Amino acid sequence: MKEDPPKKVLLEKGCLKNMDPDQVAQCAELAMLLELSSSPKPGNVDRCHDFSDIGFHHFIASAVSAYPVFRKAAFGECRMGSLLLEGVRAWKEWNVSSNTHFGSLVLMLPLAIAASRSGDLRDELARVQSGTTVQDSVDFYRAFDLAGARVADVDEFSLKDPDFEEQLRRGNKNLFDLMSLSKGHDLVAREWVTGYERSFRLSLRLDELIGRHGPNEGIVRAYLEALAEEPDSLVRAKFGIEKAREVSLRAGVVLEDATLGAARNLDSEFIAEDVNPGSTADLVAASLFISLLKGLRF
Repeated sequence: MKEDPPKKVLLEKGCLKNMDPDQVAQCAELAMLLELSSSPKPGNVDRCHDFSDIGFHHFIASAVSAYPVFRKAAFGECRMGSLLLEGVRAWKEWNVSSNTHFGSLVLMLPLAIAASRSGDLRDELARVQSGTTVQDSVDFYRAFDLAGARVADVDEFSLKDPDFEEQLRRGNKNLFDLMSLSKGHDLVAREWVTGYERSFRLSLRLDELIGRHGPNEGIVRAYLEALAEEPDSLVRAKFGIEKAREVSLRAGVVLEDATLGAARNLDSEFIAEDVNPGSTADLVAASLFISLLKGLRF
């Protein structure tokens, strides 16, 4: 009788086969919680400190509330846009009034839909994205507004346009089309348009760093590397591109320290400056999700 291929072969092809929707949702949930709890993650809420208006417990509630949405995604029960809107609405039931995981949901829901399909994860992901509709775009706008998310201003199809639904339907823009318009200034949108190129690359780096340093330090170092590699789009939307580039440079300097001492100092500095590289944190969560789908275990 022919033996099953070793796990290594399966991992190289994509996510582990025969993953049921509950396993997919568990991987998504764990990815969000691992990213959240890793410390020190300069500029972001983690288990060691809160922000003045939102705390670690709010992020925990937000992550837990997403589990049913990821499960539905893995079952293929709903559209991308409706899942995103449901995920944001779930926060409100736990009195989470500020944006916690909007970018993570935008990145991770397509992965959850793709992960329980039979084909290669990247191929299925492309099919999920190309199959989005104008209604998905409408729901995306509604979820964005409800979440109180921040994004850079644009001239066309602005997320702040009160007549967004009419504009979207007239332009016949699906969600992939919208992401294509924002790829030049938004990290999350660029992932959508490039087939999650950075997320898959970062997942490999996470595997390496976690294997060498353990989950906490490995995730922190991966976060710092990602921040140093590219300016964070949330920082850019809030302060402008020059500040975002400065933040990336400072993250790169911290990486030269063999300990996490410099990272702790940078964390304090970013918090004092109200600098929150949240888009990079979303990227790390999505990359962790990919690693867990491909078999990463501790």
